[in-house]
Amino acid sequence: MKIVNLKYSEFENFARNHPLRNYYQSVAYGTLMTNFGFKASYIGFVHNGNLIGVSLILHRPIFMGFKYGYAPHGLLINYNDYKLLPEAVKKMKSYLFKQSFLILKIDPLIVKSIRDQEGNIISQNNEIDKIMSCLKNTGFNHCGFNNYLEAVKPRWHAILDMQNKKATELFYDLEKQVRNKLRKAVKFGVEIYKDNTNNIEQIYEFIRKKGNYSLRYYQEFKKNFQDSFEIYLAKINTEVYVSNSKHLFEKESEVNDYLNNVIQEEGYKGKDMRTVLNKKMESDRILASYKKHLIISTQLLKDHPEGLLIGGAIIIKYGNQINLLIDGYSEEYNNLCPGYLTKWKIIEKYAQSEISFFDLNAISGDFTDNNRYKGLNEAKLGYNSLATEYIGEFNIIINKPMYALYRNTKDKYNLKEQKK
Repeated sequence: MKIVNLKYSEFENFARNHPLRNYYQSVAYGTLMTNFGFKASYIGFVHNGNLIGVSLILHRPIFMGFKYGYAPHGLLINYNDYKLLPEAVKKMKSYLFKQSFLILKIDPLIVKSIRDQEGNIISQNNEIDKIMSCLKNTGFNHCGFNNYLEAVKPRWHAILDMQNKKATELFYDLEKQVRNKLRKAVKFGVEIYKDNTNNIEQIYEFIRKKGNYSLRYYQEFKKNFQDSFEIYLAKINTEVYVSNSKHLFEKESEVNDYLNNVIQEEGYKGKDMRTVLNKKMESDRILASYKKHLIISTQLLKDHPEGLLIGGAIIIKYGNQINLLIDGYSEEYNNLCPGYLTKWKIIEKYAQSEISFFDLNAISGDFTDNNRYKGLNEAKLGYNSLATEYIGEFNIIINKPMYALYRNTKDKYNLKEQKK
């Protein structure tokens, strides 16, 4: 076996057809990251004249010219071949040693388990222990089965299976509360549309605080992924907002008046008066809410007769999957559920297409009520997606003496900083 440098076309032809394929293992992503302090290498594992694995490796110098390397969601290789895998890692270590690497991080998309919305295991990878043991024997150190967002890239994702499903079927598969939120968004004039201009500046206002990535970062994403990069925007149609708010307020006022008359006519002697009183209290609450919406919508129509942008999402298409890169919304209008409607409109668009899966991105692996990311989980798993748990991160030290010196120097520096 030997390690070779690949041409872009050689790398892409293999990567796009590998079972663990993903858009982070692409020339587009490698090129993007060269604009942010990294260099990109595309290596291939050749055995008996055949290419059996590839990986994009991003790297940058961190100590005396020695490099930190990261294979984002790589390596793309057969982890179940327990004979060839050790040889492949050994050859790779030798190759990276000559290239002055200190350490390499990998986080392949090897599924450990798939779970339902409550965290119950639906299926699990029975080869996980063998794969981990094999990687450990080659020198890799597992970074742990973290349940939150501590890793470079999230270990838990919500993934919706859309294969051969109509939009109506996908809609009725949604959690009831999600369907209600979608209806609410539409009712109050939220509309979703694809931004054919892919105007990053327009959506950046809503996503800049998430992940702390610069405007230029997303501009480079757009530039390198081209037609695979799509922006969807959420906008309030202020005319619809006013019209529907007025209609809802008037309709509920009729209900409220009717219940009030029942109470006045029957007094407190009616057989079902407790039920009537409860309905009246609920109607009072709903009426107050609709009145508030009517006041807000009327002012919005005056200020924004053309409508008001309140958020949006960016997706990346890769193979038979769409991936939610990021989304963000105005906190002021979050009660109109624009995020829920945006995701649904993307699902609806790609139903019964060449797209089989929608990766809704990060969730937590904690399914308890005390989970600080409980809202995040509910917002994504409510689409009838499944919690997909990946194997996690591994590090391998390439040059042990220099890495020990690097760690020692770093620890001394940190100690001095603490004493200041």
